[in-house]
Amino acid sequence: FLLTCDLPNEAVLLTDQTTVTLSNIEISSQLFFVLLEKTKITIDGSFFIGEHNDNEGCIREHGMARNRPIWLGRNVAVSPLALENIERMAPNSIGCSLEILDLSDTGLINILPKLRIHGDCGFEWLSLTASEEAHVAEVLKQKKPFCLGRVANMWLKEYAVGVITKMSLKDCKFEDLSLTASEEAHVAAVLAQKKPLCVGRVKTMVLREYAVGVITKMSLKDCEIESLGLVAPRKEHVAEVLKQENPFCIGRVGSMWLKDYAVGVITKMSLKDCGVERLSLTASEEAHVTAVLEQENPFCVGRVKNMWLEGYAVRVVMKISLEDCGVEWLCLNAREEAHVAAVIAQEKPLCVGRVKGMILNDYAVRVITKMSHEDCEIESLSLNAREEAHVAAVLAQENPFCLGRVKTMVLRDYAASVITKITIHEDNTMESFVLVGNEDQLSGILGEKDRSIELGRIRTVGLRVPEEIKRKLRYTLVDGEGKEVLEERDSSKWWRRRWWVTRKKDFE
Repeated sequence: FLLTCDLPNEAVLLTDQTTVTLSNIEISSQLFFVLLEKTKITIDGSFFIGEHNDNEGCIREHGMARNRPIWLGRNVAVSPLALENIERMAPNSIGCSLEILDLSDTGLINILPKLRIHGDCGFEWLSLTASEEAHVAEVLKQKKPFCLGRVANMWLKEYAVGVITKMSLKDCKFEDLSLTASEEAHVAAVLAQKKPLCVGRVKTMVLREYAVGVITKMSLKDCEIESLGLVAPRKEHVAEVLKQENPFCIGRVGSMWLKDYAVGVITKMSLKDCGVERLSLTASEEAHVTAVLEQENPFCVGRVKNMWLEGYAVRVVMKISLEDCGVEWLCLNAREEAHVAAVIAQEKPLCVGRVKGMILNDYAVRVITKMSHEDCEIESLSLNAREEAHVAAVLAQENPFCLGRVKTMVLRDYAASVITKITIHEDNTMESFVLVGNEDQLSGILGEKDRSIELGRIRTVGLRVPEEIKRKLRYTLVDGEGKEVLEERDSSKWWRRRWWVTRKKDFE
């Protein structure tokens, strides 16, 4: 049966024994799926799938709606006849213009190599999920890679992850590339590849669970990735990566974040010559960082500008050679005391190297006492503690600790009281010193003797502390040239504040 725009007036019964020939014609996506399931299809010449519209015919002249992208989606199993039809089709035989392609747990995924999408065309979303290997079997048999044009967002899940090995992605530009595999078998096709994969230019790439292993098969040296995320909730998810003897290069990555067991993958990366803007490691369990802590020698993270360690990943700072690295900003976040216990317990002090700025949050404030600052000069130091318990151990110390040279210091909330335990280098001149906190959070300072807390020299415009705290501090204000400047106290402002504290109840 030859499908044309001029169909006969009489009814024609199409069965699974009917061979329908599609030649120089355009049909709606809905009609195409019906024919695919119910008849035998052959394609002769040009054939195009267009959008379905209830107000228009399902059969149109070739090329009428070529510029209207369509949404193509299915999440149901297909008949054996449909799979036979797909298998018989030649590659690039089905013309179409897509906006979204969403195929989940269906053998229709095997139709991908049959689609003919012009290289200059692109679509917004490609989402493939395959819980069974049969859903992608025909795709994986392909010897030559197929091109789907420019895909903005691509999500591949379970066995569909293997489809990436058959795609031509070298010239692609992805906004978002996400691979997820809950079973090891899902990535077997990728890991069996000898030739590395090139994913082109990617803004955001996230690999989850067993798909984390795919990173070792990617040729990232010449790629540009703005954000790379690896997430591994189970140890098995990274087992194959950690077995590797040789490190792999991640190329030019703007931001990289590793979560849970994926934190261990950092030990297998070659970061020495990489220019990662931001490296973030997050570990909610102690076991997540075991692979890193078992390292005998410290490792270098290369030219990482900003490094954020959260949870148990704070312990990783003990294994990083900051002295030889170019880390500019170091941020440690520890909501539980256990997160920093191992760091505090070690006898050898941490050398922060050439770190320009540090942010220590909550229990991580304690880590400041384990750092060696003797020959260091920190441009900016920020300590933040939301609870009194976060700084209790620091305040319980009998002896103060030396902080070396600091240009800018900001102490917030309960961390403000830590200033009572800090000794600043005698030659230091601070550009800015800031204390932020309420009466309860500043009580530790208010209990000190007047002019008992030595701050050294501070620029005239850089001192920002509550007025009632100033009398507890001993400092020298200097101008831009380092010359001493007499401080002018605004007594009227101070008494107005005192007056308001004592009288505000009268106005409530």
